[in-house]
Amino acid sequence: MSPPPLTARRPEILLAIFLSACLVGLSIQVRRPTGETAGERWLQSAVAPFVDAVAGVRGAATGVAEWSSSRSALLSENRRLKATTEALEKELLRLHDIERDRDRLLALAAAYPKAPSGTLAARLVAVESAGPFRTALLDCGAADRVELGAVVVAAEGLLGRVVAVGASTARVQLLSDSAAAAGVLLARQGRAAVARGDGKHGASILYVPTIETVELNDPIVSSGTDGIYPNDLTIGRVASVQRKSDSLFWDIQVAMAADPARTVRVFVLPPVKQSDIPTGKRGRP
Repeated sequence: MSPPPLTARRPEILLAIFLSACLVGLSIQVRRPTGETAGERWLQSAVAPFVDAVAGVRGAATGVAEWSSSRSALLSENRRLKATTEALEKELLRLHDIERDRDRLLALAAAYPKAPSGTLAARLVAVESAGPFRTALLDCGAADRVELGAVVVAAEGLLGRVVAVGASTARVQLLSDSAAAAGVLLARQGRAAVARGDGKHGASILYVPTIETVELNDPIVSSGTDGIYPNDLTIGRVASVQRKSDSLFWDIQVAMAADPARTVRVFVLPPVKQSDIPTGKRGRP
């Protein structure tokens, strides 16, 4: 006997499917000892990966936000610290400049403790060379009562004299200028002579006869007889002494005591008065 066709067994199949669905539904609704149903358990298991993914994305977003906020705060703090450091460095440089100026003024005051009335403290702001001509610029002028012929000295010695005066600046002819000359005295010998600038960084001593004993490092000071510079200001020392075959005088080169290229703070002394010029002999002619 052949089996009945499927169409004839359709009600049985549908009943079996219905009963299976009821069984599944009832099993889903059964609560476990933990208090949750199987259906809830299955749903949680199915949804868990999505919940974990959402939580991970949320945590990552929170971490990025916190990192961005921390980075912004660190960058802001870094900029503030950088600005503070730059301000402190500028202040440190300013204090160092003030300290150097104080030391230079103290050195000047020690070198010239009895400076004449009207003496000014000034600053050399530039040193200029044009061929054999050497000059320097002061940061004070007529407004500070600087006069033509004023004498400019550093702690190490004489620098030159004022040859031009502006409202707030003054130009100094340096002793090394080829057109500059000064009455000098070889201090050890007491020999009066004339110093003339060599147009470079020093000067030459003129009119010292070869019968005079001149040695290296002999000190040279101003004699005060030229009417330009006061007496007894340090000029420098003998750097070399030679005798030319056809000359009765020594060829003497001077190493200047004061170097304008390394000098900042100076004193500006009033011009020499005629009454201050020595009338007697400062040394042997």
